[in-house]
Amino acid sequence: MKKILPIIVIAVLVGFFAGYASRPSPFSVFGSSAPQAQQDQKTERLPFGYNSPREPALAPDAPPPLYWSVDDLRKAHSDLAEVAAKAMKDAGKGSSQSFGGGPVHVATRNFSIFQLYRVHRDEPVPSLTKVNSVWDDAEQHSGAYDFYVITAGTGEMIVGGKIANRQNLMDKDGPVPGEYRGQPIIGGQTFKVKAGDCLLIPPDQPHQPKPDSGGFSYVIMKINVGVYPWQLIR
Repeated sequence: MKKILPIIVIAVLVGFFAGYASRPSPFSVFGSSAPQAQQDQKTERLPFGYNSPREPALAPDAPPPLYWSVDDLRKAHSDLAEVAAKAMKDAGKGSSQSFGGGPVHVATRNFSIFQLYRVHRDEPVPSLTKVNSVWDDAEQHSGAYDFYVITAGTGEMIVGGKIANRQNLMDKDGPVPGEYRGQPIIGGQTFKVKAGDCLLIPPDQPHQPKPDSGGFSYVIMKINVGVYPWQLIR
């Protein structure tokens, strides 16, 4: 019995270490004996399991590759200018100088992109916050960056400072948190803008467009700060 015991101990130890060696390391990037993991490795083997079909997609609502020619954007500018000119003839249509349209329409959980046209007004009308002005109210967004690419026309963008007569934007459910309107901007910086110019406006920075005669249009990307409810971003 004493002679057999060492043999048994040795056999147990050999089995233990053989099993341990075949077990995937907890620090191994690819270590897994599951059939799905084996299938993943056959298709594509990436560090840290990146893009593994077993993990949630990083951008589940990503659009396909998109392209807009400058010719299409310029045509949209002309089309929107005609729409705006007709609307401005009827003061009862509302006070906004902003008209949306054109080929650019993208919305995801992280950003949205669209095209706007801003018309020049000669006669003052009550703004959204009841200020008698030829300009639309300044805006301030707590939940998003605004990235502008001017596509046609010229004008000014007033950025920074403080909004006088600042009020929460209102909708049918009441005040919209983090969205403010009002005018004028006090202490802001003036940028002269033209086709091809770009402008990045960080969250919580007041900004107000002031189009020249003939108006200007732009493609705007709104980039969510990452935690803000999209339904509150305007």
